[in-house]
Amino acid sequence: MTNEEYIRAHLSPEREREVDPFVITTFMPIEPYDDVADIGCGPGYFSIPLAKHLVYGKLYALDVSDEMLDITRRRASEARLGNVEVVKCGATDLPLPEGSLDGAFLAFVVHHNDDRVGFLKAVRPLLRTRGWCTVLEWHRVETEHGPPLETRIPLEELRPMAQEAGFRYLSSRDVNPHQYMALFRKDG
Repeated sequence: MTNEEYIRAHLSPEREREVDPFVITTFMPIEPYDDVADIGCGPGYFSIPLAKHLVYGKLYALDVSDEMLDITRRRASEARLGNVEVVKCGATDLPLPEGSLDGAFLAFVVHHNDDRVGFLKAVRPLLRTRGWCTVLEWHRVETEHGPPLETRIPLEELRPMAQEAGFRYLSSRDVNPHQYMALFRKDG
């Protein structure tokens, strides 16, 4: 899949029927004054709705790709959102100050990391005490699209990874038959 096809697929109206970002936010502990990072934001599919929710807060859109950050920046500008800051990051190099976030949003990015626990451990220090982390991932079931089956992370594997990284599991729910969301909290 080319970058253009990837972007088109990730921003298509059909995707909203499968993964509606506004429905996702209703199941998150996000507040209008929070500072939140969308880590692995891609073309900003979730970044824009999250930023709209953060009326008095700030959304940091992080990605490893300059092209994805440029698209997110353009989309935020078109939506007249002054509370979005795009930030270039590495796989585990997340250049935000420790304790600067109320929440972290990780949509379909944990499975991309070779060191999944290390990635979650890199997210944890960015959160304030009792900060939350929402993870969206794929069930390990055959689908027409999505990552290879062997890279998908079932919830029963994600939970111990997050625990090892210093998170406490709060809840989970299916987003659709192929994907789920899990909510974790940083304690202490």
